Amino acid sequence: MSTDRLLLTAAEMRALDAATIESGHATGEVLMERAGAGVAAAIERRWGPVLGLRVLVLCGTGNNGGDGLVAARHLRVRGAAITVGVLGAREALKGDARVHLERAEADGVRPVFLTQDAELRRLVDSRDGWEFAVDALLGTGAQGEPRDLVAAGIEVLRALDDDGTHIAAVDLPTGVNADTGAIARRAVRADLTVTFGAPKRGHFLYPGRAFVGALEVVDIGLLPTAPDAERHPFERATPEAMAELVPARDPRAHKGSVGRVLMVGGSVGLTGAVALAARAATRTGAGYVQACVPASTNDILEVKLTEEMTVPCPETGHRSFALDAFDPIVKRMADADVVALGSGLSRHAEAAELARRLVPACGRPLVIDADGLNAFAGTASGLSAGGAPRVITPHLGEASRLTGVPASELEAHRLDAAREWAMTLGVVLVLKGAPTVTAAPDGRVTVNPTGNPGMATAGMGDVLTGVIAALIGQGLAAYDAARLGAYLHGLAGDRAAERIGPRGLAAGDLLDRLPEVLGELERGRDSRRETRTPARSARASSETA
Repeated sequence: MSTDRLLLTAAEMRALDAATIESGHATGEVLMERAGAGVAAAIERRWGPVLGLRVLVLCGTGNNGGDGLVAARHLRVRGAAITVGVLGAREALKGDARVHLERAEADGVRPVFLTQDAELRRLVDSRDGWEFAVDALLGTGAQGEPRDLVAAGIEVLRALDDDGTHIAAVDLPTGVNADTGAIARRAVRADLTVTFGAPKRGHFLYPGRAFVGALEVVDIGLLPTAPDAERHPFERATPEAMAELVPARDPRAHKGSVGRVLMVGGSVGLTGAVALAARAATRTGAGYVQACVPASTNDILEVKLTEEMTVPCPETGHRSFALDAFDPIVKRMADADVVALGSGLSRHAEAAELARRLVPACGRPLVIDADGLNAFAGTASGLSAGGAPRVITPHLGEASRLTGVPASELEAHRLDAAREWAMTLGVVLVLKGAPTVTAAPDGRVTVNPTGNPGMATAGMGDVLTGVIAALIGQGLAAYDAARLGAYLHGLAGDRAAERIGPRGLAAGDLLDRLPEVLGELERGRDSRRETRTPARSARASSETA
């Protein structure tokens, strides 16, 4: 795995930097040069040429400030009108940062060293406006509340942001914790954050994520071999990595070879949930989708579902599943490639008991959601029964009921909590939310970057259940299906929001977008493969000759 897919803590990033330097792969001075140059290039990629534009660069006295000095030098070469303020005395800059201070001065950059708030204010007021400002105050190693001049620097950058200045943060917006995404009382709001080598957890965890803006990861030449997955199990889902997981379809495929999916769910008042899950499975490529539903809901579900088949099963007087549904459902399970349990199941006692009996009886991969999970509140260890892969997709409330851990605590440790409980329960756990985190029982974790606030509506989780089930049915391993499913689900939501806006977005709006985003990933994958093919062919031709 390349380092740009890893999600690292600040300590892990320092260790990777140190290993790169100690191995002789690159010096600290060279890494800082590449980082600062990457910031300048990223600013132009995002906003276009800086020629003649006014740029304020605020630097701390550590390595983050050194990166900012390099960025200032490269922006000046590109024609920007650069003003640099260093928040501290000249002698406070040491090591590589001092080297790059002297190099910047030799190239015509004239930093102003600031030791008082009033000096900072005068520097900012020296021009009547700024097109850009660069936050190079504190890096990923910062701890606690920013104080003194740094706190004043944050206020300046916040005010400039309010006035319309584009803010670019070096590595991490000042005031955002690199490991947890927690924010200080005041933090820089960046439009663009340029980080180096690998993204950090805090770039993706709220509330910090809201301050990062667009994130760009710059390759600065760290060790080409990533740290081992056991020590660094967290990665982010990238378009390139997710595209490689999209199942290829054999030209000889038929409906029985590309996923026989069985849905088990529905009850009076909740028919929409199982219908959405079934439709999502079809739109994600499953060839044959059936839905076992309580008998009295069958007619309405036959209206809701056209391509999917319905199977009426015994029900209670409450119009939810009865225990007598066990045998017919188990019989259908035996013919399925994957089963999804829980959408619209209801919390009626008999339906919950049925769910608890079906899980150990199911010898197929099983996706469990909603009331299928609520049936195991207090008995979560039973979720892994049955001898086949299990995927559970709880939101925070459901996860809290399963684990007994308060939702607030799970949220505060979202990545580590998902990993811990996936390993403890022996399941693939998809912890829904912002961001959605997919964890495998072997400790691997993928953090999903797609999705938007418009998806906070009923039925979205049912769509996700259908997507994951369809991918398992097409041959993906449970963990790969779950992390690709989360990515596709969020991307479909993003595409739907682009078309109709996030307000009023409904779960059904994602259904027609699912084939589109699958095609989008496949085309990107095929294009990348085609660009690599000629080089291989040329080498093969020369070897043959």
